[in-house]
Amino acid sequence: MTPSVLIVGAGIGGLTLAQVLKRAGAEVQVIEKVASWRPVGAGLILSVNALRVLDRVGLREVTAQAGQTLASVQLTDARGRPLQTMSYQAYGGAVALHRAALQDVLGQGLGEQVRFGTTVQALRQDHQGVDVTFSDGSRHRFDVVVGADGLHSSVRGLVFGDVPKRYAGYTSWRFVVSAPASRHAVEMWSRGCRLGFVPIGGGQTYGYITANAQEGQREGTPDPSSEVRARCAEFADPAPELLTRLKPDTPVIRTDIHEVRLPCWVHGRVALLGDAAHAMTPNLGQGAAMSLEDAWVLGEQLTASSDLPAALARYGRIRRRRVDRVQTASRLLGQAGQLEAAGLRALRAMAMRLTPPELTRRSMGQLFQADPGGTGFDDLG
Repeated sequence: MTPSVLIVGAGIGGLTLAQVLKRAGAEVQVIEKVASWRPVGAGLILSVNALRVLDRVGLREVTAQAGQTLASVQLTDARGRPLQTMSYQAYGGAVALHRAALQDVLGQGLGEQVRFGTTVQALRQDHQGVDVTFSDGSRHRFDVVVGADGLHSSVRGLVFGDVPKRYAGYTSWRFVVSAPASRHAVEMWSRGCRLGFVPIGGGQTYGYITANAQEGQREGTPDPSSEVRARCAEFADPAPELLTRLKPDTPVIRTDIHEVRLPCWVHGRVALLGDAAHAMTPNLGQGAAMSLEDAWVLGEQLTASSDLPAALARYGRIRRRRVDRVQTASRLLGQAGQLEAAGLRALRAMAMRLTPPELTRRSMGQLFQADPGGTGFDDLG
């Protein structure tokens, strides 16, 4: 008997899990609080570990077509002097694209499974299943409920209580501008501030800033684009030219960066995945990848066993070490990138320039090529 699964949240992790379960013949329902599909977010990079998951669900090629294949990313100082360069091609490639484009890809074929304008009001589980009360007052019963509803997860709140979110000490601004096509990303490091540009296909470039700030601090400017340009005044080429493409009506998303750490992501027949379980800093570009890996491993466990609580518990055990390592590495990289003291920044630059390329390749290979839990990823090549 195939399980009936409710997935709360039609983001990257939730839609990927729906694709995995649908292909296995499971009964899947996805609910999403927004009223309809709409463009969300800005850009993201899918490194090779993320692309492996998309390959398994038959969506790698269409994802590549929706974005831009990247050859490398270069880290520089604020004056544009190189610190390190990483080749994505050495690990099997990477694709950058708009988050909305990825959501469109992941939603293919799921029309009947996705219910919009709906949230969860209550959950009550027993040994046989989970009774769910929806925001319209209707009640339904499922074998399993999965919270894939992001940093501010309602499922996490209902099942795990008030879990504190840890502020990383910096905030971000994200935007998309028109720019010539390229296969190379760049991230520039300055005093307590980093600026990045990533080509995402279709003549568009994703831009982002991370800057040290007090949590919840807002400048109060009615023009976010002018705030972005002011933050980036000290950055050399290619920043000035690309920032001239940022107009007053360009959408700019400002977000304080938080982490979520839970001792356990599973309670009985309810599980969390992605940001709902382990929101992390964006410094390694692995947030989306970890959601994709979660979805694959969880889908595999749910369709391989009739003991669903045991399958969920295995998912949590399998993923824990991998995610903890990535989350910790991303936090440490962010702390290095957000340094303000001049002496420490000089040492940081020296260390990055002197790091042997082979050491960088080996450490990044461990990230991109790691098996996320002994579930068959090692045969994806």
